Amino acid sequence: MIIQMSKFNTVLNGRPTAREAFLRLQQIINGSVEKEDITLDFMNVEVLTPSYADELLRALEGKYGSDKIKIINTSQAVLATIQAVK
Repeated sequence: MIIQMSKFNTVLNGRPTAREAFLRLQQIINGSVEKEDITLDFMNVEVLTPSYADELLRALEGKYGSDKIKIINTSQAVLATIQAVK
């Protein structure tokens, strides 16, 4: 399952916003994680703050396992943020 993160916004910032995104993602995923990985596509995301990345990735990994979460199409800045919080 591929999730277009830019549909949430092109500027992803703040823990409260990440918590809201996680709740929405749970509804979208709704059991299909058993069959396939969750791929977060960051194409067109301009800004990803460490607080947002930390909140969202930890919640997803805690619920579904880090082996199920894949990340694609990151800019250099977004990738650096993700690497910093892992």
